[in-house]
Amino acid sequence: MTSALVLGAAGGVGRAIVARLAAGGTHVVAVDQDPTVHQLPSAHAVLVGDATEVATIGRAFDAAPEPPSVLVHALLHELRAPLGELTPSQWHKVFDVGLVSAWQAAAELVRRKGEGPASVVLVGSVHAHGAAPDCAPYAVAKAGLGALARAAATEWGPLGVRTNVIEPGFVPVERNAHRWRDPAARARVEADYPLGRLCSPAEIADVVAFLAGPTSSYVNGVCLPVDGGYLAALPETTSSPCSSPCGD
Repeated sequence: MTSALVLGAAGGVGRAIVARLAAGGTHVVAVDQDPTVHQLPSAHAVLVGDATEVATIGRAFDAAPEPPSVLVHALLHELRAPLGELTPSQWHKVFDVGLVSAWQAAAELVRRKGEGPASVVLVGSVHAHGAAPDCAPYAVAKAGLGALARAAATEWGPLGVRTNVIEPGFVPVERNAHRWRDPAARARVEADYPLGRLCSPAEIADVVAFLAGPTSSYVNGVCLPVDGGYLAALPETTSSPCSSPCGD
């Protein structure tokens, strides 16, 4: 049976990914520093820890019943500040959580992988393609995931490891509840999306499962928007281009 690591498993999207992979018969090791990760009954194993630390990643791999052939990185660090007021430590924190830890975990997957193919799925964002005020580090980190995926596809593809990025638009989860629980605020966000509605965490999880599984066996090094056409629309056709907040 396939084993998978999901980093950032306690978040709204991460939880949906764990449930979707487990429903498909995958043994999932769920990792998050949030102790509510223990509330994921479908996970084969749960680990509370900081996934930016080498030791945590090592314990996560050790908890899998067999060498994992799937890694899903869904970590992020939110920080809102004007570009000119950011400090180096703030940049480093966002990059360490959202980008460096993705490389670190993926490299460990390659070192430990057994026979057969493997898949790395990085959860990016539409912020990789457009900027919103006060979200510069987040946008740069998400754009970096695309570059990481292309580099990994080139170097690790010959080893049978595929690396891809999924780029959601606005997904209603607890951390952005102020944007969608209020009907008027939700309507303003929905107006930016050609499909006229928001994406559910389960819809993101379905695409992650596709990229993680054998039906995407020749997909490598791509960034796949799952945004209801948000990036496809010209700015003048939406109410406020690139208006989704950090962390979507």
